[in-house]
Amino acid sequence: MNLVSFENFLKEKNAILIDVRTPKEFELDKVPNSVNIPVLLDEERVLVGTTYVQESKEKAKKLGVEFISKRLPEIFEQIQELSKKHSKLVFMCARGGMRSSSITSLFGSLGYKVAKLEGGYKAYRDFIIANIPQLNQNFKYIVVHGRTGVGKTKILNKMIDLGVSVLDLERIAAHKGSFFGALGEKLPQSQKRFDGEIFEFLRTCKTKYIVVESESKRIGNVYIPESVYSSMTAGQHLFIDTNIPNRLDVLLEDYTNVSENELEECIMKVARYVSKEKTANYLQLLHEKKLRELGEILIKQYYDPLYEVSIDKHKFELSLHYTDMDECAKQLSNYFFNLESLENTDNNED
Repeated sequence: MNLVSFENFLKEKNAILIDVRTPKEFELDKVPNSVNIPVLLDEERVLVGTTYVQESKEKAKKLGVEFISKRLPEIFEQIQELSKKHSKLVFMCARGGMRSSSITSLFGSLGYKVAKLEGGYKAYRDFIIANIPQLNQNFKYIVVHGRTGVGKTKILNKMIDLGVSVLDLERIAAHKGSFFGALGEKLPQSQKRFDGEIFEFLRTCKTKYIVVESESKRIGNVYIPESVYSSMTAGQHLFIDTNIPNRLDVLLEDYTNVSENELEECIMKVARYVSKEKTANYLQLLHEKKLRELGEILIKQYYDPLYEVSIDKHKFELSLHYTDMDECAKQLSNYFFNLESLENTDNNED
């Protein structure tokens, strides 16, 4: 059987990585740009595992074959379509074991150009954890700071449209970084997926500078890799601000589709740090659906005072108070492009 390491897979010009693990495994620990064609579905894998433990290895294998056989026509059609677009099909599972071995053997025997990812997802993860610090040495960071609701993420997204290299840590973390940060997110948080997305960004980034939003080392339940966080701390720091009405517009847009129960759960987390009287007021405003008033009082009584504690930790190279978000994005983008231009000039002179 043809085995390929993840390092060598990256050198392939037109190969596709096919993850044959269950949809749930894939969602939590997806390798960027891979596709999921599961040989067993979530509930099927549970049944096979239970049979293996409670009955016998042989019966578990038989059950697995039965499940796979039913899905073979669908699997074949998906593989057939991928083979038209890619020169090689590389299959992977958790550890490079039975699931990827069986499907690689099957399609290899049918004449497809195939390989199995050596060591599976575990080997892939070992590789990226070892290589993130090395890749990160190639970059310098521009860190954008601002108070809650100032619209940092929206501005950074506009900068992406203008051609700026932005590492959107909150998007790939599936969390906005506060007690309310998980609201509205569709994906569950996963440290493995987070690390994988960071590795892929660093691997494919073509600029010297990277723009990020200011973050704590932990975003929800995931942690920024130490090498990246250290580079952020040592980077150039910019500060943006706007008036409270603009900030409230941003917050209300972000949490438009969030239920009252979810908001109440988050308020009760804030309650650990404020008085009972303030908590009662927050809940009353929520239940009366006075969300704009609630947002304003949270900004003034909780988030802004909390931010003031940390604002003096950095020296800001540029401070902007904006009224127009598009104009702010343009000014920050110009700052990025000017640094890139200076970097290229210095390199050419060397």
